Amino acid sequence: MDIMIDIETCGTGPDACVLTIAAQCFDPLARHDFQDYRSFYARIDPESQPNRNVQDDTLAWWATQPLEAREEAFGTDNRVALSRALEQLGKLIWQSQRFWANGPTFDANILEHAYKEHNLALPWKFYVVRDARTVYSLCPDLKKYPASHHALEDCRRQIILLWDSFEMLNIQKIL
Repeated sequence: MDIMIDIETCGTGPDACVLTIAAQCFDPLARHDFQDYRSFYARIDPESQPNRNVQDDTLAWWATQPLEAREEAFGTDNRVALSRALEQLGKLIWQSQRFWANGPTFDANILEHAYKEHNLALPWKFYVVRDARTVYSLCPDLKKYPASHHALEDCRRQIILLWDSFEMLNIQKIL
């Protein structure tokens, strides 16, 4: 079982304030209904992140996003402390063979910084991190779907793109 991670933030640096965290477990070589595998989704309380960075240019970008995406990212209902979300997420990541994200330097770096900031053990080894976006780039005819900026929906969209890429590339095995 692999895991796809997606986060939404108020910045782009490793110390960015985290708005939402999502993870979806999946088999990278076999399409399935997402409900058959575990997932994780948490809306994070910004007040639990006093030392994390909020960038004005990222807030300006959020202002251009659809209302539904902004409400999900910034709404005040059902928020949890970042440390609690990281503990729960870590239990799911530990069980995964590979840790996928869209890009090699965003999601994993921000989460790693947050785990270290909260003195929590990093729940993945550096060598299991995989970049889905690089795989997509190997398939120039891949049909792209727009991001919703709802972290769990985007995890699932990224998995579908990965499955489509592996099918186009005739990938039968992953190391």
